[in-house]
Amino acid sequence: MRRIASEAGPRLAAATLCAAAIGIAAAQDAAGAPVARDPSIPAVEVTLAPAAALADARIPHIDVTLTLSDVAAPAGEPLLCLPFVVNNVDTIAASLADPQARDARGELPLSVADDREGNDEGRRCLVPGRTVSGELAVRYRAPVLNATGTRGAAPPIELRSEAGAVSGGGTTFLLIPPDDAPRRFAVRWDLSALPEGTAAFSSYGQGDVDLDEPLPPRRFLSAYFMAGAIGRYPQADNGFFAAWQGEPPFDAHALMRRGEALYDRYLEFFRPPGTPAFGVFMRPNPVNAGGGMGLNHSFILTFGPETGAEGLNGTLAHEMFHTFVGSLDAPQGLASSWFGEGLAVHYARLLLLRTGQITPERFLDSVNSTAARYYTNALIDTPNDEIPARFWEDTRVRVLPYDRGSMYFAVLDHQLRKASDGERSLDDLLRAMLEIRRAGRPMDRAAWERVLAEHAGREAVAEFEAMLDGAVMLPEPDAFGPCFTRTQKPLRRYELGFEPKVLTESPRIVRGLIRDSAAARAGLENGDEILKPVPQDGIQGDQDAFLTLEVRRGERTFTVRYRPRGETVMAWQWERREDVPDSACVF
Repeated sequence: MRRIASEAGPRLAAATLCAAAIGIAAAQDAAGAPVARDPSIPAVEVTLAPAAALADARIPHIDVTLTLSDVAAPAGEPLLCLPFVVNNVDTIAASLADPQARDARGELPLSVADDREGNDEGRRCLVPGRTVSGELAVRYRAPVLNATGTRGAAPPIELRSEAGAVSGGGTTFLLIPPDDAPRRFAVRWDLSALPEGTAAFSSYGQGDVDLDEPLPPRRFLSAYFMAGAIGRYPQADNGFFAAWQGEPPFDAHALMRRGEALYDRYLEFFRPPGTPAFGVFMRPNPVNAGGGMGLNHSFILTFGPETGAEGLNGTLAHEMFHTFVGSLDAPQGLASSWFGEGLAVHYARLLLLRTGQITPERFLDSVNSTAARYYTNALIDTPNDEIPARFWEDTRVRVLPYDRGSMYFAVLDHQLRKASDGERSLDDLLRAMLEIRRAGRPMDRAAWERVLAEHAGREAVAEFEAMLDGAVMLPEPDAFGPCFTRTQKPLRRYELGFEPKVLTESPRIVRGLIRDSAAARAGLENGDEILKPVPQDGIQGDQDAFLTLEVRRGERTFTVRYRPRGETVMAWQWERREDVPDSACVF
């Protein structure tokens, strides 16, 4: 990347703004290989102009300008589009109104058209009233509603503002061309409505940024944007930087110093070509504090009044892993989440242990939390091909790529170490996959099966296919190193107590209440309305966690609190061996 300004604070009369992106030092195509510079490739410039904050310190909107070069588009065809829903989050598409545009011929009439066919929740598109030619500038306003999600579990990417700052994921408020042809992108900030001393960051870094290489629009949009009165951790020579909105209840600078040290370790482990930039964004979250979402060379981390910095180290390690590995190039999306998320769970705790940032006891706690959630999951045998359709509607399905994926990789790692007397491990397979990507070839499922066959034999490919079909993955007693051994404990299954889809609907009206469930015993009834979304993913691994529902029944509003647990089953866990010293725990 080449920066135009090292600070976002200066007042830049930004001309235009377009799609959002995420920070990478050298842009890559879908397979991860560098894309050759070509000045004939169309350019898109994005300008974001946050409005002045209101009396309550909330920024009410961002004015967006998209400037596209060399546009040739017919009348009546979609020009720029935005889905209504992205990752279970409502975008600004439903509020998009009165866009304005000009091209080489002058003012361009635009109409707004909705495309619902073949697009899941559909999308809203801008349609030109005449042929478009030359440079095109489109301006529209993105409102910041601070709305609580109505669809249940969702990542923190909606536009949100508090304390004189605003942030959001590019996929929720930036329009893009409907094709995925690579373009040369640039980010511009206009902070003229904000007080002196404010700053702006995107996943590409601080202030204005030009990307040296072209990216497909969807890849560019996988980014975070934050501006206003924000805290910041200066970008270091290794490309690490951070920005946060609001006041975390912990020392953010100290946490980011640990994050930077961890990033250096990742650079040593993965040995990427060059030094990719990496950004950490933090902001408050009223629903699921402590969670986050990985983006392209950055991630968003959330906090609440009770969030502690120590508990965020694992989240940092997990999301940072995605920067170096990502997911498979094909199939894209949730169908391949077993790979990216499973590896991230496995390696986040392992690399923290290897670098001394967690103790063997903390490592064991992480393993057992995953194991408790996995082996008590009533839907443990759900096939992988059913996960995309059911991912957002049931927390027990949503956690399977993380839990089953990580246990699968623990099984495979142990098999490789055992068969080679410790000479080979999962590290070798992972590096082999990354070499495929760096060579410009697809790092897809077919590539994984080839690497598996080469390093572990055809039987390993068969076991992989069984995992995708829903087979239970059970690591050997010493799979997590010589310090631990496997045992069984009686644990209770997670049981919401009523139809899980209720929590993804609007309004959330309870139905399918299970008689004698913890929810029923706590007083919940069919027909009750649950007023606020509730997080579930984290509490599935915690046998003692409570679920708190704010409920309306008729004219009365009240709280229902219960442990969402059902039948007791024998679940696999690991325990510390007393005869092995800490010094032998790292593997």
